[in-house]
Amino acid sequence: MDEDAIDRLIAEKTYSIPIAIVTFGVIVLLVLNTQFDTLNERFNLNPGVRGLSNFLVPASVSLLCGLFLILFRRGKKTTLWGLALVTAPFLIATLFQPVFDGDGHIVRAQFRFQEQVRDWKPESQVTFGADLKTTTPFDYPKFLGPNGNATVDGVVLDKWKLTRPQYIWKQPIGDGWSGFAVVNGSAVTQEQRSDEECVVCYDVTNGNVQWNYSVTRRHEDTTGMGKPGPRATPTIHEGNVYAVSATGILDCLSGNDGTNIWSANVPELVGISQNYKVNSTGNQYSEETSTLAWGRSHSPLIYKDKVIVPGGSLPSTDENFEASKSKAATLLAFDKKTGELVWRGGSRMIAYGSPIVTTILGEEQIVLVAEDHAVGHDPDTGEELWAFAREGQSNMAANCSQVTPISETQLLFSKGYGLGGEMVEVMQDAATGKYSVESIKKDSRILKTKLTSPVIHDGHLYSLSDGYLECVAIDGLKRKWKKRGRFGNGQLLLVGDNLLVHSEGGVLYMIEANPNVYQEIGKIKTIQGVCWNTLCLYRDMLLVRSELEAACIKLPTKSVEKSAAMNNALQRLR
Repeated sequence: MDEDAIDRLIAEKTYSIPIAIVTFGVIVLLVLNTQFDTLNERFNLNPGVRGLSNFLVPASVSLLCGLFLILFRRGKKTTLWGLALVTAPFLIATLFQPVFDGDGHIVRAQFRFQEQVRDWKPESQVTFGADLKTTTPFDYPKFLGPNGNATVDGVVLDKWKLTRPQYIWKQPIGDGWSGFAVVNGSAVTQEQRSDEECVVCYDVTNGNVQWNYSVTRRHEDTTGMGKPGPRATPTIHEGNVYAVSATGILDCLSGNDGTNIWSANVPELVGISQNYKVNSTGNQYSEETSTLAWGRSHSPLIYKDKVIVPGGSLPSTDENFEASKSKAATLLAFDKKTGELVWRGGSRMIAYGSPIVTTILGEEQIVLVAEDHAVGHDPDTGEELWAFAREGQSNMAANCSQVTPISETQLLFSKGYGLGGEMVEVMQDAATGKYSVESIKKDSRILKTKLTSPVIHDGHLYSLSDGYLECVAIDGLKRKWKKRGRFGNGQLLLVGDNLLVHSEGGVLYMIEANPNVYQEIGKIKTIQGVCWNTLCLYRDMLLVRSELEAACIKLPTKSVEKSAAMNNALQRLR
């Protein structure tokens, strides 16, 4: 054998090693993708693994084929084809920006260097004004509804057989993950329109704009995973609208015409600044210097004469941490009429859930899950009463779900990223008055919520758990059933004895809240886009939205007026 032949054999053997490694990697990724459901149940895998494999498999195959053609095939033409296959993934990644769902799957791609021109402005830009001071029994005035638990009482849904849900209107909308809040037939949400962040009020019956408050500001994250725009649902209270921008500005607006009454820069008050950058389309955007990578998503909490929002702190590794830690605050309370700062509470870094008020051992407390602890605070003074460790980082594997109160002594925490559900009991020492928290039951295989929270019905929890719809008995946290569907990281709303589940891909399911069996009553396709935005029900009108579209859908109901009379009677008794 001549020396050239020997050299070729050595070269081919040398080339075979990286080719074999890449081939093995592709096979592993394909197995993870095709057998993920089985592996998820057995090993509690993060759904992001499947999303990563969906992204890496085609890129790896292209690279593998390209290398094979370059290294083992002779000829100019095959070499050119090989170079094209090797460079294709890098070229595509440079020219196009992927749009991901909540588990890292690519749902679509958009050209990276061109503003996405969408006709998201309603045809009529004439503002008419709104009456948000007048309330009705059907109002859905804040994040997750009147009770803050994604539950609507008194509305009785009908079967989707003779009468199907019907569109009242559907139209494009600005970017963002804010849900709707509705009072007296006016629906308020937040949107990103190019470089302007907007709080917009729509007429529920026709989708016309009633007013629009716009300010030049824009949040994005460098990775593009969270996408641009505001993500907090506004709170409507006594005729005013309270809204938190993705950049952390708390605005109090007149519900009549959107006029600004007062504003507060929450990050600045806790010593956090903004890093300003310019994206590929020329729009300036900002990111916080804190670990809150995905923007502020907290719905303002109204308690007595105060409006309360999470604050935060700089990471301990930040060079300005020592100088700014005196400003750190888990919660900030403002006078709801003037915007004057009333109190600061705690000093923890925050996550993405919203504070709620619940009664614990006979006393009202504010509870929420911060970055790595669940906490309870005195709503009058802001004092931290207790803290319970809940693993999390606000730039990854973040706590997003709400605290779910079970009783006056028991709370439920839920989270994806392999952490799962945990029931705790809050206790108070009779002599000292100090609180302590003890874990009762913990199971990493259930209640793996990410962008939603469980709802409670007849002693059972219903939740979207790593994309599965799941029913879990509160007693012992025992799973009753688990259904794999195309739900993804969607949203759910309990209406009477039925669940409305809006999938991440824009399909609305009506499902019986039955702990014994999964019973699907009907489903319809709703809107385009990624549907992370929470649901909102006003009378028999369901408001849904994504970062692309919004729609109002009339649902078949058995009796709404009777429910209104019952609610009026309850309000009079209170």
